[in-house]
Amino acid sequence: MHDDVLTQLQMYDFALQEAALFLNSHPHDKEALSYYRTMQCCSKQAREEYEALYGPLTNRENNSCSWEYIHGKWPWEGDK
Repeated sequence: MHDDVLTQLQMYDFALQEAALFLNSHPHDKEALSYYRTMQCCSKQAREEYEALYGPLTNRENNSCSWEYIHGKWPWEGDK
């Protein structure tokens, strides 16, 4: 499950970055901008799902009163 959620997030983030690069050279492409916004929403949802299940993905998302980032499994530890 952990890998599935993380893989989905990585796919959305990749698509988001590719759309951003395309928009750098095609800033008036309404279809590309719509796709970018869709990927933004998908990425945000996937990140929120991941963090609800496994805690902060990076130290920048640590919004707790304590340093929760260190309590989950590290990315290289997998589901073991």
